[in-house]
Amino acid sequence: MVTVSHSKLSTFEQCPQKYKFGYIEKIDTGIKSIEAFMGDMVHRALEKLYKDLKFEKLNTEQGLIDFYNEEWEKHWEENILIVKKQYTKENYKDKGERMIRDYYKKYHPFNQETTIGLETQWYYDLSENHKIHVRIDRLAAPEEGTYEIHDYKTNSSLKTQEELDKDRQLAVYSMGVKKQFPDAKKVILVWHFLDFNKEMRSTRTTEELEELRREVISLIETIEKTDEYLPRQSPLCDYCEFKQICPLWKHLYITEEKTVEEFRKDDGVKLVDEYASLKEKEKNILGQVEEISEKIKKYSEQLGVKNLFGSNNSVMVWSKAAIKFPGKSDSERQKFKEALKALNLYEKYLDVDNWALEKDFDSLNEIEKQVLRKLGKQQKIYRLYLKERKGL
Repeated sequence: MVTVSHSKLSTFEQCPQKYKFGYIEKIDTGIKSIEAFMGDMVHRALEKLYKDLKFEKLNTEQGLIDFYNEEWEKHWEENILIVKKQYTKENYKDKGERMIRDYYKKYHPFNQETTIGLETQWYYDLSENHKIHVRIDRLAAPEEGTYEIHDYKTNSSLKTQEELDKDRQLAVYSMGVKKQFPDAKKVILVWHFLDFNKEMRSTRTTEELEELRREVISLIETIEKTDEYLPRQSPLCDYCEFKQICPLWKHLYITEEKTVEEFRKDDGVKLVDEYASLKEKEKNILGQVEEISEKIKKYSEQLGVKNLFGSNNSVMVWSKAAIKFPGKSDSERQKFKEALKALNLYEKYLDVDNWALEKDFDSLNEIEKQVLRKLGKQQKIYRLYLKERKGL
């Protein structure tokens, strides 16, 4: 039986290399981002709020803030990572405090529904071979047969309703709730975006949950079959606890420890600098080639010839009136791809090889031509072929 969690699945999707470090090699760097730390402290405070309510103890707003501050100081470590250097530890601490105060004022006296569970720790069988960890911040029941899955978000981005309606985490948890509580006729997914003092909701149909179940199993099977965990670069790299040992960033940290003189002598630094210099020269040369190519085209047309001869080489100028199709940066590119797929031409012109298609356009049938003409522009295309003059 394979057991996974939402965090495990998300980590693999975010970066297979991070998944390998964390879940296969189980490397503990001891590094944690301040965003994650603040989120943990806020969760602890809200958990205490509802745990005490179960014993008929209603914390005051200030009492909850005092608990939050005590937990912050007790668990703070100097190696906690602050990526946004313009903000201090105190800025994040105050931000978390504001979130708790806003939540307290919004839901006081917290009698909207009955709390069933806090930070749940049970599992749901996705299939005979797969189970997933169901960890809900707060599970509540506003009325008989209805359950609410409450999730606290402390991040600084607010999701759209469309994104939430496709969210995997709480939807998977809802399958576990329905299994755990057979009387659950309705399960509502509730997100508390604490930084915005905003609550958002969503639900899933039985059909949607079944489709999601199959998707999750498919993802788990993909992970099981993976034998090469390639790193995936993204803005999230700055917050990754494995950045210093990641193949994408390791050399950066190695060079940062060197003196200026050692840095200049580093083989990697020298190779990159040389490569960058050559690429710049290549860019200039390509620009010159393009400029000469245009002059050759114009000269051949003026003279009415197809071959131009130099001292040791010749250039054949091939030209043809053709349809020019949208390039990779063109806004019509996606429509062009969809048209090729509809005409069963996409595989032949893999990844949309415009040049090959433009050259073959006349050999297409009339229906194909009619569809594609609407997505292209009539113009002349050129190709220059450089050959060595023999027998000189």
